[in-house]
Amino acid sequence: MVKNLSDIVKKKVLEKKAVESKSSVKTGLKSDSSRKSANKAVKKNIKSQKKNITEKKSAGKITNNKTASDKKNLPAKQNRKISNLPVKIEEEVIDPSAVARGDDPMTIVEHLSELRSRLIIIVVSFLVLVCIAFYFSDLLVHLINKPFLKTGFQLNIFTLAGGFMVKMKVSAAISFLLIVPLIIFHIWRFISPAIEKPERFFSRITIMTAVFLFYAGVGFVFLILPLTIEVLLNFIDKSMLSTIGADDYLHFIFFMSFIMGFLCELPIAILIMTKMGIITPHFLISKRKYALVIIWITAAIVTPGPDLLSQSLVGIPLMFLYEVSILISKIVLKRKKRRELKLRNY
Repeated sequence: MVKNLSDIVKKKVLEKKAVESKSSVKTGLKSDSSRKSANKAVKKNIKSQKKNITEKKSAGKITNNKTASDKKNLPAKQNRKISNLPVKIEEEVIDPSAVARGDDPMTIVEHLSELRSRLIIIVVSFLVLVCIAFYFSDLLVHLINKPFLKTGFQLNIFTLAGGFMVKMKVSAAISFLLIVPLIIFHIWRFISPAIEKPERFFSRITIMTAVFLFYAGVGFVFLILPLTIEVLLNFIDKSMLSTIGADDYLHFIFFMSFIMGFLCELPIAILIMTKMGIITPHFLISKRKYALVIIWITAAIVTPGPDLLSQSLVGIPLMFLYEVSILISKIVLKRKKRRELKLRNY
């Protein structure tokens, strides 16, 4: 009996081992099959990637062959130029409406390079004018000092390098006065592509008028300069010793010249502000009395003489310019309304 029991136990143990070995074989087969399927998927991905690469290469060869054939058809000179051209990066055009105006559209880089070249031209021209003016500085200083020297007074220099600095300041100031038209011309050439063609003729007339008014203001200062000097010197008491420096005298003349030059630009400033919608003719007419007070205060500062005649020499032209500004503002506003009506009708 004992033997039979031991035999039965041995059989069951052997059966269990056989079952375990079969299950291990099955799991091994499953893991092998999963590994094989994973390897197959990886191989498929690699093949698809290789196909894409070959397709791209073939497409590149086709385009290269087309460009090569195109180059062969071109003349030899044009072919050399094409081969020498650098590859340009496409950039966004800063003004897409330029084509509608009939102008070539430009990128930001092209605008900046144009601005740089124009600034270089202005600076170089200014330096050349300074050198030329310095060569004639003795004559220029004599002409500027002449109204003062007629009064019997003399100008003084208080430093060792004072004479050189006076000549340099005169040369720089005269050069700036002469280069104003060139500056305005280059500003106009830079902004003109952004202006519509019907407005360009009007803008040219405006710029020419602005230059004329600026020089008219500067010339007016030199016209009233002898009278202004006499009036100012009359304020010096006999008990005072007048040691007027040449530097201060030149500062006074050039300061007054630029102030009067810019004051004469009043019609142009009002024209621009009317076009922008900042000012209207009604506003200018309603504020006329305040403008007249400011004009006569300015006239009193520019010509500090106590008599009404010297102040009228500045006050009356400024009043005339203010009235002209009102008239210009009315004309501009009418043109603006007509254009708006045309746009509405379309």
